[in-house]
Amino acid sequence: MTGAAGVAGCLSENGNQPMFQVRRKGFERLTDDGYEPLTVRGLNIGMAKPGYFPGSAAITRDEYDRWIADIGAIANVIRTYTIHPPEFYHALAAYNADATDPLYLLQGTWVPHEPLVTAGDATSIADTVDQELQRTVDVVHGDTTLPDRPGHAGGVYDADVHEWLLGYLFGIEWPPSVVEATNQANDAGTYSGSYVQSDGSAFERWLAERLDSTVAHETTNHDWQAPVGFVNWVTTDPLEHPYEPFVDEDSVTIDPDTVTTTDAFDPGTFAAYHVYPYYPDLLNETPDYVDFIDHRGEPNSYAGYLNDLVSVTTHPLLIAEFGVPSSRGIAHRDVHGRHQGRHTEQSQGEIVAAMYEDIVKAGTAGGVAFAWQDEWFKRTWNLDARSVPGRRPYWSNIETPEQRFGLLAFEPENAVSLSGNSSDWDDATVIKPQTAANVPADQQLEELRISHSLEGLEMRVTLGDVADPMDWSRVNIILTVGLRGEETSLPLNMNATAAADFVVHLRGPATSRLLVQSSFDAFAREFGSQADVPVQEYRDGTAGFVPVREPINRGYTVPATDDAVPFEAVETGQLTYGNGNPSLPNYNSLTDVHVSPADRTVEMRLPWVLLNVADPSTKQRIASDWSDGLEKTSFDTITVGAATYRPTTDGRQAQTIDGTTNLIDALPGRNGTTVDTATYSWEQWNQPSYTERLKQSYDVLQNSWS
Repeated sequence: MTGAAGVAGCLSENGNQPMFQVRRKGFERLTDDGYEPLTVRGLNIGMAKPGYFPGSAAITRDEYDRWIADIGAIANVIRTYTIHPPEFYHALAAYNADATDPLYLLQGTWVPHEPLVTAGDATSIADTVDQELQRTVDVVHGDTTLPDRPGHAGGVYDADVHEWLLGYLFGIEWPPSVVEATNQANDAGTYSGSYVQSDGSAFERWLAERLDSTVAHETTNHDWQAPVGFVNWVTTDPLEHPYEPFVDEDSVTIDPDTVTTTDAFDPGTFAAYHVYPYYPDLLNETPDYVDFIDHRGEPNSYAGYLNDLVSVTTHPLLIAEFGVPSSRGIAHRDVHGRHQGRHTEQSQGEIVAAMYEDIVKAGTAGGVAFAWQDEWFKRTWNLDARSVPGRRPYWSNIETPEQRFGLLAFEPENAVSLSGNSSDWDDATVIKPQTAANVPADQQLEELRISHSLEGLEMRVTLGDVADPMDWSRVNIILTVGLRGEETSLPLNMNATAAADFVVHLRGPATSRLLVQSSFDAFAREFGSQADVPVQEYRDGTAGFVPVREPINRGYTVPATDDAVPFEAVETGQLTYGNGNPSLPNYNSLTDVHVSPADRTVEMRLPWVLLNVADPSTKQRIASDWSDGLEKTSFDTITVGAATYRPTTDGRQAQTIDGTTNLIDALPGRNGTTVDTATYSWEQWNQPSYTERLKQSYDVLQNSWS
């Protein structure tokens, strides 16, 4: 794979030897005693922060200083996807100048997805890509000035970090259509570069030529060489996957072993894969993976796949992305519980730590976890149509998995902690009853407070009395939330109406949920035909209030068995009780509802997207009429009301009582059978106010990786 010592990569104290090289078992670092193995234990860092898209390159030097110090406390490698602002390289150099254990850089070069797909044949953009690769090399050596370009970082790059350069990692998760188009448009042949060569497919040769161009530029202009590799992923791996249900996920291969080096390039090339446990579906369907027994004696499809991948790869293999998100929502299941979402921060850390163990046990060169920071600009397939694309960075969509892979959280300033802290509500809007109700104290509504944050609508109900623990067999609470201003019949045998599009049904930790009026159900509008819901009843509203759901699987047929896996959705409107304060020992990051008997309060946060608010920062929501689908419209206010009732023995609905309704109390009040509502509004914003917080998952990884 590699030849004799190269002519570059010189170190004055060690002669003609590269600082890093790759050999069969992984990376090696040059020391005074020769080369020593280096198992990669890394973190990926993106270019975004709240209020900005990545292309704004808005991360400051102070932020980089903090982040790199925290990353260096648990990892030995930091990976970038593209050229960061000069502040990043200055911060890395400053950290490493004083660090006992340096943080090594795996520098990426991004290829924009849309221009690549539009081009089809990758060879048509080779010159543009090579220019970016050469810029990347010059940046690492602190020897360039880059002009301002839309979507790119720029400035004076004078911080030289090449002595800590683990290697260059080129590219993205290559679209199969581009790989196929490139292979079809170009004849078979070989690429014989000065440093990197290939006799593989046209796309593999194109990759080899890009790596060769990178090495040539660094050798000629900087008298230095470092290992090089390109990004790959499960979709284009060299394995055959007869259980993969989607053709595009196993239609073409990229084999890193077709790319080799010449004797003039000793640092070597490495294979790099992004591998997650929940997708593609072959990881859930291939029996050899699902039934694979890992080093713990447990079934582990992720370890099974890694074992297979390593067995067909001669190059040292780096898992350059892996992880799970600590999001409230979920986008895809893993057969062994490592889902794409719906993990607490504690669980996120434990799963990432276990995956890293799997990666090392498989005989790889190590892994780079995704990711350092949460990324608010991201979207997920099952919810992206419900938000406004250009406004995603300005609010925190806690429901979206792609936004919550980070170990660093961005917390909304002045958000309610959901921990019984009364001062959280000092600035909230206060709603008092119009008249005092003569009802049992534990069923009496004394007050409703309403607030909001970057994450959602926040409400707190104060009762006349609350048992410890709260006796849900005596009282259930409902809160109504309206955006359309349409009067509708309330569910649960309440025998009442309200201007409500949503009903929060609080009946205890295991069974509380958010319900939506069927004609305003975003899930049914988008996925109703696939989910087999009675569309006409939903459209005209006669289906009443229904559970709030999100899809996690579109349905498919497994080719090898012809087994049909149906469309699947989860009830994401189910509410989790707990303590939402990360400074307290019983913290649960998925908390929706907190009960504080001593304060006689029940408080909650409802994620914006579950209320069909597409962008709270500019007050846009999903359109009122079913025929408008998920189109967006502006709104100014939200209406909120509250009521209590005595539940039936089975707890499913309100007991029938003497009176015009089956409600015990209502707030602000009642007018006949109508529950009155209060109006709530807020100022729009263009910059989110937030603070940084290391998640529990950071602490878990620090303990595991130390």
